[in-house]
Amino acid sequence: MSVLAAGLTLTMAPAAQAAEPDTTITSGPEHGAVLLPGPVQYTFTSDIAPSATFECSVDNAVFTACTSPATYNLPPGGHIFRVRAIDPFMAPDSTPASRIWNIRNVPCEQAGEAYQAAQGKYFEWQQKLVTARRQLHRAHQHGTAAEFQQAKNKVRKVKAKIKKYKLAMDAAIAQEQAVC
Repeated sequence: MSVLAAGLTLTMAPAAQAAEPDTTITSGPEHGAVLLPGPVQYTFTSDIAPSATFECSVDNAVFTACTSPATYNLPPGGHIFRVRAIDPFMAPDSTPASRIWNIRNVPCEQAGEAYQAAQGKYFEWQQKLVTARRQLHRAHQHGTAAEFQQAKNKVRKVKAKIKKYKLAMDAAIAQEQAVC
């Protein structure tokens, strides 16, 4: 900008454009972490640390004032934490620092594992039922009354095991529906 005063021209540099602050997450779960349920804590700073205030957002919610450290106790699933520095004399950080992480749904995982275990046993005992029925058929065709009764009892026991594991699969499905 030029100013003319008493025949002199004075040239002044334009006012420096206010730079925006840079925000850094200094501790907390790493990007892509998979965590057990419980609180997570992030600490953060800015290159304008003494004068900076901060705004945080979790799961793309509106940014709200926060301080370092910021602690959150969130449900199972995927989450994103974003933080930006704010300085009254500068534009806010337009590229907030962020981390994405997952919290495990342990009860859901346990229900899935229980179902898989019960299902494996269910199919194992289904195969045993095929064998037991063959033995029953042979005992009926060629065996004694005692062999036939023994084979019949075996089929009954195998069917009871199949029923037990079918009930276990149903219980695991109900648990999964309740917690997943």
